[in-house]
Amino acid sequence: MIHIALYAVLVYGILMIVGGILGYVLPQTPSKISLIAGCGSGALAIVAYFIARSELVPGLAIALVVSAGVGVMMLPRIKKARKPHSTIAIVGLSAVTAILVAVALFQAA
Repeated sequence: MIHIALYAVLVYGILMIVGGILGYVLPQTPSKISLIAGCGSGALAIVAYFIARSELVPGLAIALVVSAGVGVMMLPRIKKARKPHSTIAIVGLSAVTAILVAVALFQAA
């Protein structure tokens, strides 16, 4: 289970970076916030993955904070968004990642 959580964190980080770039490139009015938030949280998740490869618990703890934080931050935006599909996808992906990481942390302890 720990290996699954680690790969989930890596995939999560990559998808957050890609999503941030797409949030900047695709709309008619580019969103700098999407670019910064997506790339920043994705980079933190990837850093957490590499930390977890050598120091499991601290790396997973960082990944849990990042994924849960992004998910909670995006929840209020579901109601505000004109097209909430991408927001719902981010919340869902963050929730799945946070659950996997929490289970892995529980197993590691």
